[in-house]
Amino acid sequence: MQYSTNHIRLFLLGFIYVLFAGYVTAQSTNYLTLSGKITNQETGEPVPFASISVVGRGIGTVSNVVGTFVLKVPDSYANDSLKVSSVGYQSFKKLVSAVTGQNQLIGLKTAAVTLDEVQVQARRKTAEDILREAVAAIPRNYDTTSVQMTAFYREDQQFDNKPVVSSEAVLSIYKAAYNQTETKDGMKVIKGRKKEYDRAIHQLPPVINLSNGARNLLLYCDLVKLASYRRNIINERNYAYYDLTLSTLKGDRLMYVIDFKPGKRKRKAFGTGKLYIDAQTMAFVQFEFQATQAAVDAENNRDWFLKMMASAVHKLTLKFTDLKEVVTFAQHEGRWNMSNAERQYGFRINSPSRHLIDKRWEVSTSLTVTEVGPKGVQPFTEGNIAENNSPFQHLIGDQNDPNFWENYNIQQRASTDTVSGKTEILVPATAKPDSGKNRVPHRISKPVGNRQNGFSRADTLRGQLTPLRSNYDVTFYDLAVKVNIDQKAISGRTKMRFRVLAPLDKLQLDLYANMSVHRISFAGKPLTYSREFDAVFVQFPEQLQPGREQELDIEYSGIPQVPDFKVPMMGGFLWQKDKDGNPWVQVVCQGSGASLWWPNKDHLSDEPDSLRIRVTVPNGQMAVSNGRLRQKTALPGNWTEYEWYVSYPINNYNVTLNIGNYAHRRESYGPDSLTLDYYCMPYHQEKFRWVFDGVKPMLATLEKHYGKYPFPRDGFTLMESLYPMEHQSAVSFGKMPNDSTGPLTLADTLRHMQLVWHEVSHEWWGNNLSCQDMADLWIHEAFATYSEGFYLDLAMPEEGELGYIASLRPQVIGKEPVIGVRDVNHIHYEIGDMYSKGALMLYTFRHALSNDRLWADILKGMQQRFRLQTVTTKDIVGYINEKTGADYTWFFDQYLNHTSIPTLEVQLVQRGSSLEVRHRWKAEVPNFRMPIAVTQKPDQFDLIKPTTNWQTMMLPNMEIDDFEVDETRFFVKVEVEEPQSNRQ
Repeated sequence: MQYSTNHIRLFLLGFIYVLFAGYVTAQSTNYLTLSGKITNQETGEPVPFASISVVGRGIGTVSNVVGTFVLKVPDSYANDSLKVSSVGYQSFKKLVSAVTGQNQLIGLKTAAVTLDEVQVQARRKTAEDILREAVAAIPRNYDTTSVQMTAFYREDQQFDNKPVVSSEAVLSIYKAAYNQTETKDGMKVIKGRKKEYDRAIHQLPPVINLSNGARNLLLYCDLVKLASYRRNIINERNYAYYDLTLSTLKGDRLMYVIDFKPGKRKRKAFGTGKLYIDAQTMAFVQFEFQATQAAVDAENNRDWFLKMMASAVHKLTLKFTDLKEVVTFAQHEGRWNMSNAERQYGFRINSPSRHLIDKRWEVSTSLTVTEVGPKGVQPFTEGNIAENNSPFQHLIGDQNDPNFWENYNIQQRASTDTVSGKTEILVPATAKPDSGKNRVPHRISKPVGNRQNGFSRADTLRGQLTPLRSNYDVTFYDLAVKVNIDQKAISGRTKMRFRVLAPLDKLQLDLYANMSVHRISFAGKPLTYSREFDAVFVQFPEQLQPGREQELDIEYSGIPQVPDFKVPMMGGFLWQKDKDGNPWVQVVCQGSGASLWWPNKDHLSDEPDSLRIRVTVPNGQMAVSNGRLRQKTALPGNWTEYEWYVSYPINNYNVTLNIGNYAHRRESYGPDSLTLDYYCMPYHQEKFRWVFDGVKPMLATLEKHYGKYPFPRDGFTLMESLYPMEHQSAVSFGKMPNDSTGPLTLADTLRHMQLVWHEVSHEWWGNNLSCQDMADLWIHEAFATYSEGFYLDLAMPEEGELGYIASLRPQVIGKEPVIGVRDVNHIHYEIGDMYSKGALMLYTFRHALSNDRLWADILKGMQQRFRLQTVTTKDIVGYINEKTGADYTWFFDQYLNHTSIPTLEVQLVQRGSSLEVRHRWKAEVPNFRMPIAVTQKPDQFDLIKPTTNWQTMMLPNMEIDDFEVDETRFFVKVEVEEPQSNRQ
């Protein structure tokens, strides 16, 4: 398994339930009740987590920790066989009718264990041989198509031996094909329930909370699907770190058992345990893992992201102590699938201010598959909580039906139910995976591919600078819009002042085709115009000459589109209500463009020098827009007009309006008394005051790195909104964190403040310095994501930023180049790499440059050189080359124009007390030559300068286990071979 820093932190303690995976086909409404206890026939001890199923029918359950079970079987299956099985025992079979009734005692005979050497085809095979064969057999043993499953999930948290929260749920699971490791599994809640306890009884702060444990079990415990992950025990590169011993287990079928424990080179051996492999199919059947002290130490040394924040903010220290895991696979229709995953995980907590000394926090989680099928299904497009890190009890919400489990066949509790407070009778499931009504809504993108060809004329009209657009330059917009909230419609007019750059008698405006143009006037007279897709072509009566300013007046109305959150950056109007039932409206249009709601020259390359926006709303509503509020005017018919003015250039997608029942607070900042305006819902004004209290230190930090706030005349506004966006001088961060289901966790507050920092950083990256084409949007998003690290560095001075860098790597998708297609305004694909990969690229360049003073000068210098301008990638890279005095085009070309990242190939050979290291870069860009930090002394990183040619260095007093490549500060792939005999 890949026990990354982030991953181990999210592991949870779980009672080990096992194994059943089958297809529920029961249709009868009459059931035979089977109950009893599974024991070891020789010793009488209970057999926990044994699988109890009806042969060929796919229904079943598992025994609990004391071996007891309850199973209800449709009476039509009375003449079928009941099978009880468990790893290490011979299976038991008997007719269902023969074991019907209560308190059945079923004894299992232990399987024979053979420690002799394994002979296969007259040749002695080692544990490594068997492991290699099992890994090679993965493609034929495991599902090569996606499959839908139903599963039962249970989670219990305890602190100081007292319960904190217990949660249970029935889940629908999308299990991606095993040969598509890049495709993530998904899950959604069919039904769930929970019980939370008073944290005050043990002074447990809300910061101590669990991320989505079901997500972590599903995505990170399938060692077969993650076979190539770096730390996985079945990855061949790790065999050398373990002592592997082989034995056989003779039960119903011969099974190989591989015991693994740290070997002589134990520094990278993070676990002990067993692997069970079916000898007939060579399929992995079960995996048992326990973290070593080396793994515990590595976790405590590296996992600053949560624990350091807890220490700094909450006066509390968190120490990882232990981890156990059991993963089981079951066969269905000739293919194997992960059927059960259990984790047990714990911390020691100390907080003298709370009188907490060496207290233990532990969590138990269990995910058991109870139904498999159908196959070939599509990923979930809604309600996918596998994309949501929120604590599981928050995802369940307030579901607490006392009869919750009556139609589901799940594992019986060993004692009184910790959720309902009573012992339950559990029966087979009859509901299908998608039958539940209580699903958790969550955005999941369904992007349109980043097409290299096949764009339509509509795309070209939207994204290309033809002479009909480039022959004039907009200097000023005067936008007046009236918002009819009841009808979800708008009407208004735009006056566009422009300077003629070349002779023209026709120009192109943009307004979405679903919006109506009523009249276009020039010098008080109507003009003729035509429309094609979202383009509006305006014909003048005579040719306009260069050097003069002109003005168009466009009247329009319509029902603007609403966002489609399944498609990235598919913007529009959001029409919602706040908690008190008041209207709450916002428009967001990054990507889709401002022409979805008002007529303009909708191209990023042309920003007006200034803009006025007047928003008319029903009485009682407040309208907040960009710049400064000039006046508020009462109009006839119960309408109110708010007039806002922007005195700086602004890109069109940043022009916005927000309508709601806002509370307002004003402060000033800095020696020049920059005005700070805060808007939020009245019921959040005091509860979330901490969000706005963080503005001054945030601005101070960002100004330190990027220079003075770019728009002082317009002031700075930060506001709660329906959706987060970097609207210039009117930054919105979305809704406040949800605290309705319990106290906010550290993760809640951390994520929210990171979001605020991200959006505010856009005042520099995106608003002051803007891209000319959506293909270069990474310039906005990569630098804003990079800026989030400043917050972590401020909140956690001891390597908080480094923890943040480590958290970005798992977010990289790697399917599309970061730079998009130019001249078509195409942004509606999976754009996440603009953020995570883009930021990692910047961190990598900074550390390869190894000159923080120069890097700081570059960041601040770009803001000065390109102040209030639009730029391209070429401009940014050119400036970096100028400031460094070197050509780094090859570096940015690799990270921005190629999906793969550079690979450092390393060959290690031990030469007595010295280590021979050969290295070279493998990349698409010729002559890639980035410096990178490696250990040239134990635990001491220094830069080396690999090229695309092999180089050799000898490191005295170094062993193979001492050699590391810094894969945190440098976003690269590393391929290590040891020893290397076939050199090139």
